[in-house]
Amino acid sequence: MTTRRILRLLRPHRWALLAVVLLAAVFSALTAAIPLLTQAVIDRALFGPGGPRPGLLAAFAGLAALAALAAAGVGLLQAWISGRTAHRIVHSLRVRLFGHLQRLPLGFFATAQGGEVQSRLANDTTQIEESVKESIPAFLGGLLGFVFALGAMFTLSWQLAVVTVGLAPVVLYVSARTTRALRDLSAAGQESRAAIASIAAERLSLGGVTLARVHAREGDEAAAFTAESGRLAALGVRAAVATQAVLSAGHVFFVLAPYAVFAAAGLLDGVTPGTLIAFVVLQARLHQPLWQLLQTAAEYRTAEAALDRVFAYLDLAPAPAVRPEPAARPGEVAVAGLSFAYGGAEPALRDIALDLAPGTAALVVGPSGSGKTTLGHLLAGLHPPGGGTVRVGGPVCLAPQEPVLFQGTIAENLRYAAPGATLGELAAACRTTGIHERIEALPDGYESVVGERGALLSGGERQRVALARALLSGAPVLVLDEATSALDPVTENQVIEAVLAFRAGLTTIMITHRLRAPAAFDTVIVLNRGRVAESGPHPALLTNPHGLYTRLLRAQSA
Repeated sequence: MTTRRILRLLRPHRWALLAVVLLAAVFSALTAAIPLLTQAVIDRALFGPGGPRPGLLAAFAGLAALAALAAAGVGLLQAWISGRTAHRIVHSLRVRLFGHLQRLPLGFFATAQGGEVQSRLANDTTQIEESVKESIPAFLGGLLGFVFALGAMFTLSWQLAVVTVGLAPVVLYVSARTTRALRDLSAAGQESRAAIASIAAERLSLGGVTLARVHAREGDEAAAFTAESGRLAALGVRAAVATQAVLSAGHVFFVLAPYAVFAAAGLLDGVTPGTLIAFVVLQARLHQPLWQLLQTAAEYRTAEAALDRVFAYLDLAPAPAVRPEPAARPGEVAVAGLSFAYGGAEPALRDIALDLAPGTAALVVGPSGSGKTTLGHLLAGLHPPGGGTVRVGGPVCLAPQEPVLFQGTIAENLRYAAPGATLGELAAACRTTGIHERIEALPDGYESVVGERGALLSGGERQRVALARALLSGAPVLVLDEATSALDPVTENQVIEAVLAFRAGLTTIMITHRLRAPAAFDTVIVLNRGRVAESGPHPALLTNPHGLYTRLLRAQSA
């Protein structure tokens, strides 16, 4: 299966590969011709009838020099084409894998280890790139070099060629046995590297180091890393031994082959000194291509293990397109009979109905586990509805509780939502979320680097930067899912009121378990156990003293 997929991977580059094949054939023919010139020099120019012939020796030497120079030029051209082709092949594979990962369901990333994903995208594709870059010219050069050298041997003496070929099965048997073992060792090694990457990504993050220190688990974490690193080292030793077993078998072959030829030559008539010397030279020339083939077999097994891991991700089904159906007016939200369940779990939402006019400011509240976040994800098109319909007028921007900031400057993170935003527009959004003055106080202002995942900012500062970024999107519908949960109550009320004023005329849906500034919203939607328990303006809901909304307010006040 992997071999067929490799061939499909190579098909778009078939003309470049054909050029490499032709150049490899020319190179092999030129190098195989030189020992034949050696035979002519010895038997005709040096020890032929009439003694040495300097003019003929010079002519043969000139031909050998031309052949060597031509082979060098062809080899350089072949290396350039094959190297460029290898980079392009793996580049397309890496880009394809990245794009495919972006389309996988969110559940995949909820369960997959971050280091594992990064390892397959970076380490495995790099392993494939190195193997392809080395293996294509090595395989072609080895195969064609072996064929041409063997052809030259049969031209000189078919009897001596048969003796040489008779020793090859032993090498091929050892190679076949050890390369299969090498593939399994390579696969285990790639898995171990991914595990090390996962440990490093989790344990050496700011949160991971902090957690280890507060629980005094640094020693345990170091021991876990040491154990996995030791496993990788042991696998590396076994892989090195397996590779050397293949090469050692080839070494034994090339040590014994000349003596077998010498013994056979003693039993044959008509073997001239030039023929014998040229034959031994060809055996040495046969050594390199066969050695290349053995090395290529080992490298192919290593690349095959990495390819299996990459193809395992490419075989995962992407998430279906779940964009909400378009509504009649920009900013309108119309939900009818909406239900949803995660896997085989109990439904998180049951028969939800919403009808929000453009420009509505809606507050979604309810106890933990009532389905608030799930509703926000469905409105943003992150999951396909289990039943019912979701219609939204225009793009939806979702600002989650956990702000995502990339390594880079504050301005770069803000412009992620609006690449063409001016500095004045960035400042306006940040003033709305109350973070502008803090940014201006930094040494480099909006060009200050936030660190990995925004580690140089506090939790509340990260939320306000992320919220400002959401405002810059200008989306007709903005869903804020606990996007201000890290702020103190007074600041949170101020930010909410400022955000609603900033988005006047645009639809804003705020999901929260803390009821901040409820009177600033046009309507309140109360969820309970996946259903809409109550809905309506804040004053109207307060008229029911026994309603869930009133009980939530009383509990918060207490």
